[in-house]
Amino acid sequence: MSTRFKAVVGLSAVVIAVLGGLAWYLGIFASEEEAASVSQVAAILQNETGDQTASEEPLSDLTGTWQVQPSDATFVGYRVKEVLASVGDFTAVGRTAEVSGTLVAEGLTIRSVSVAADLSALRSNSRGRDNQLRQQGLETDTFPDASFELTSPIDIGSIPTAGEVFTTTAVGDLTVHGETQSVEVSIDSTVEGDRLVVVGRMDIVMSDFGITPPSAPVVASIEDQGIMEFSLVFGR
Repeated sequence: MSTRFKAVVGLSAVVIAVLGGLAWYLGIFASEEEAASVSQVAAILQNETGDQTASEEPLSDLTGTWQVQPSDATFVGYRVKEVLASVGDFTAVGRTAEVSGTLVAEGLTIRSVSVAADLSALRSNSRGRDNQLRQQGLETDTFPDASFELTSPIDIGSIPTAGEVFTTTAVGDLTVHGETQSVEVSIDSTVEGDRLVVVGRMDIVMSDFGITPPSAPVVASIEDQGIMEFSLVFGR
């Protein structure tokens, strides 16, 4: 075996090792987080409570003030397509469980909703991506807070029965990166025992909020448009 051939083989091994390490660091081979659904959230809640929700008295109305509850099913996050150099297309998914908020209802009408999320706690399958978002893109070191305020009441008509999903559009003000825009958010909701489950998503154009997509040597491109998604569990 020639010295040159050995050198080529050795260099190839180093490159493969480096790329493999980089892929692990970026989370390239990790499975993508599944988009939340009310059925998925209901299953998580039943697991957390030991299926005790089945014995809860059915709700007759929503009257009262509801608070976001800590749960494995509660999060606010993003879903953005990115192209990694020499590797291919991937969907980056990041979520934060640091969410607080209130929902005020009267009978079957939701009068107000106020939700806040700590974006500095966003976590994806890549520590490198998470660290970059502190200084680039969302710039969470500078703009850690995101919020949503409902601006139009929502009339749900009737309380969803077990397994039934109520679908509507919520209109409100979304604040991200220090910019506030009026938005329409598609939401699915249901009642699980004595808790109200709300799952939603909306397309978001980063430039509308003054966000410049982050860049890195291993990232060929990141789309200007992404998806904001959330899963919220409310309790009175």
